Amino acid sequence: MASACSNKKEVRAAKTSVYDIDFAVVYSGALQATRELYANIDDNPGSGKIQTAWHQVQYANNSDDLSNQRVVAAGQGYNPNATVSPGAAAAGMPTRLAYKRYFVRFDITVAGGRPWRVKVIGHAAEWDPGNAMPTELKGMARPPWLDGRIEALQVAIYRKIKPYAIRAKEPEVVDKQPELDLPKTDPTAFKGVPPAAARALAAIKDALALRDPAALRAQLADDVLWSLGGAPGADTAMAMWQADAESLEAMQRVIAGGCAESEKKVACPPGPPVAGAWQLVIEQRADGYKVTSFVRAE
Repeated sequence: MASACSNKKEVRAAKTSVYDIDFAVVYSGALQATRELYANIDDNPGSGKIQTAWHQVQYANNSDDLSNQRVVAAGQGYNPNATVSPGAAAAGMPTRLAYKRYFVRFDITVAGGRPWRVKVIGHAAEWDPGNAMPTELKGMARPPWLDGRIEALQVAIYRKIKPYAIRAKEPEVVDKQPELDLPKTDPTAFKGVPPAAARALAAIKDALALRDPAALRAQLADDVLWSLGGAPGADTAMAMWQADAESLEAMQRVIAGGCAESEKKVACPPGPPVAGAWQLVIEQRADGYKVTSFVRAE
């Protein structure tokens, strides 16, 4: 009981503390604590931001934290004592290797001025067998285990820089839906293209910046060309691009480099394809402008 009270006190302290020390000390502590829990990260000291990649949620010894593989499997229809017929297996009935999987990532920001505040925002996603990529869980779909993982990271950071912690004079306003406050690209920034195409390019740029695969998938035509030698298809395209981070970085670069309309198509960069270079093409479809091609020319 005392341990539980102690943990609650530490969580409360982590949430209400600011740090009266140089920025470099606070940022370094946050970076070290985050890396110890989530090894794959991007950091930008200039903006005070740290972003983790998506990490699969590992099973622990707490059933609320997806701990028990039997519980998780049973919740998805798997009964280890039942016999799955070949016909049922072929029809996609759950098996030991076909559970739903969950992922988590974090945005950490060292903000303000001295004393510094450390903000931690968590994101969760789920992957269903048969899907090409995970889907981020927002709003009512937000899983109950996410808050516990956010608090664990907050406490880990707090422990690294606890000697410099002081109680904040004003409590932090907690944003329950931080994605609503994220910056959005202004479509008017894209000159020389139809307004509807500009809105599509802005949405694509935001999806790439926010690392939101579901939002990016929504901008693709179902028959998008992703390789000069591969069969067209949006789900295959997403799987291949996510497996090769350089391709999505290239998509960001070509959009930032400028786009232009020609023959009812919008190309980034404008003009004919250049050997060895990436080019993005969007075209008008029944439901708006969609990405119809993103390939490296040969």
